[in-house]
Amino acid sequence: MVKPSVVVADFVETHGGSTEMGAELARQFSRSLAQNARDFVVADSTGEFDVSPASPLSSRSADDAAVNCSAGQPKPTFVVEGYMDELQDRVVIRMKATRTEDTKAIFDERVTVPLTPPLQALESKPPSVAEKTPGGSGPTWVRPGFHIPDNGANVPSPESGGHYTPPRCLECARAEYPDSAMAAKIQGVISLRILVDATGQPAEIIVVKGLPCGLDEKAIETVATWRLEPAKGPDGKPLAVWQNAQLSFQLSN
Repeated sequence: MVKPSVVVADFVETHGGSTEMGAELARQFSRSLAQNARDFVVADSTGEFDVSPASPLSSRSADDAAVNCSAGQPKPTFVVEGYMDELQDRVVIRMKATRTEDTKAIFDERVTVPLTPPLQALESKPPSVAEKTPGGSGPTWVRPGFHIPDNGANVPSPESGGHYTPPRCLECARAEYPDSAMAAKIQGVISLRILVDATGQPAEIIVVKGLPCGLDEKAIETVATWRLEPAKGPDGKPLAVWQNAQLSFQLSN
């Protein structure tokens, strides 16, 4: 028996547009929903369908002309949308869940979350995962609340020839295949550039060479959870560095 699926779209401002705060709140809600799911599954909104409130459901991919990422994939059973109103110390979100079969609203309520400083820092930023980096690279993720001057231009990297001990993986989970990429039989290697901070946490992730059908987003989502032993300079103190990494996606025979 196939379980019903739920997709959470990025939350948007009631009288405005999309921001990184809305994207982050939607990600937090989607993760919470997935952790508590029993009789349904939470699907990936980035790889299979366009679930933006302004447009109907349709398939999409990194290269629509070459790959049909929704081939063989059913539409999600429900879509959750959020409309935000920011007050002085909190955000009021109108949460609306719609059944895609007949566009019937099955849930329409308001919830309130505290407007924390990290969230407030994201309110004026566009959704980072949708941004392209200079030179035509793929999506970029920046850890909420993180900021480094000059976009990390002065941080040591393997190319800079600096003297330091590189980061070492402590907890580095493998990325799971999105259903859309499996159905489209997409496989290959994603090249990433990761800014690992002095605590050993990824602070910025750039897709240098990517793959379609949600694989870039799955790679970012996975690497963002990694925990590493931080790089150390000649004095033995931890420091932030850029690190190159590759994630391989191979279909089993």
